[in-house]
Amino acid sequence: MAKKPGGSTKIMALRRQAEEALRASRRDVAAMPVQDVQRLVHELQVHQIELEMQNDELRRAQVELEVARDRYVELYDYAPVGYLTLDLKGMILEANLKACTLLGITWKDLLGQPATRFVATKDHATFLRHLRELFDTGISQACEVDLAQQNDAPVSVRFESVAVPDGSGRRTRVLGALLDITERRCAAATMREYQQGLERQRNLEERERIGHDLHDGILQSLFAIGLGLEAGKLDLSEAPDKAEALLARSIGELNSVMREVRTFIEKLEAGTVPKPAPPALDLSTSLRTMANTLAQFHGRQVRVSVDNAVATGMSHVQGPEILNLVKEALSNSFRHAKATLVQVSLRRLTNTIRLTVQDNGTGLRRKGATGGGQGLISMAARAHRLGGTLAVQSRPAQGTRVVLDLPKKNCMEDAKP
Repeated sequence: MAKKPGGSTKIMALRRQAEEALRASRRDVAAMPVQDVQRLVHELQVHQIELEMQNDELRRAQVELEVARDRYVELYDYAPVGYLTLDLKGMILEANLKACTLLGITWKDLLGQPATRFVATKDHATFLRHLRELFDTGISQACEVDLAQQNDAPVSVRFESVAVPDGSGRRTRVLGALLDITERRCAAATMREYQQGLERQRNLEERERIGHDLHDGILQSLFAIGLGLEAGKLDLSEAPDKAEALLARSIGELNSVMREVRTFIEKLEAGTVPKPAPPALDLSTSLRTMANTLAQFHGRQVRVSVDNAVATGMSHVQGPEILNLVKEALSNSFRHAKATLVQVSLRRLTNTIRLTVQDNGTGLRRKGATGGGQGLISMAARAHRLGGTLAVQSRPAQGTRVVLDLPKKNCMEDAKP
């Protein structure tokens, strides 16, 4: 091990002092008896051995201290967390390798630099307030800042620090730890974006459901009332009593629709949008009643064929969806296709339950299974909620056929209590 500068000079000076002391004591030693001299030599030899043993012990202690120092230096330099030592002005006094890596600078170029140089401009005030509160209170502090961008990938860190007092008790230094929180912030941002996307999707689905409910309920009722008023106008001169009764019924239905609209708006403002209530009657009876009512309003024919076993196997969720889908299909046939006859059937096939609505009308204007009307969009949405597939087949002047296929497994699962 290399000797410290000046060590040789001190040893030589100490040797000269010992030699001078020895010369001064030679006369005394020469006058001593032989036995005393021998005893003195023996004591000196023992003392020499003791000094050599102490020297060996000191050397071992020194080696252990050097090993411990190297171990702690290694722990500091190669720690997975960045360490910084700052002075009162925020200048960097010490740093480990992780801190240099995070700040993107070498160790020799980092020392003596202000820490704010490596903090994003937008976070300067946050970082300086952090240091000020640390020195003022003496309580450990933490803050999160973005580092000055050195490449395309921004880095965010959490700076946890404590103020260290000097010998007089004054807080003059800051020991800080830099924790890389970039991935955590990215994950948090991704989670917020995902939650916002879910919220937007829920709002979109809710608006779509409200639109379907309005279309299938209130708007269809208003359309039926309009047809009744149209018929009453024709009977006004020829059959005034019949027209009066029809007008009275239409007024009652309009009042009912108005109450329904008010209730819908109140629940919408309260955040409790009403969901479609299950039909009061069983599916088979409800289909026939609804089909006959629409047929009378429009002056057309409807034939309904329902497998009662299939109808009773539908759940309270499936029943209203199927009823509204048939209602929409019939309305499209009467209003747009000018059909004079519509056939509705619900039956069991080998692997599916099939609902068919077929008319003899003019057909769709566009070729395709979905078309562009709100009615077809509403039916497709209901088919999706039921877990089934919807197909619309149509040719000009050859009518339209709407087919909904539901897997039997879905029907059985949904029918369970």
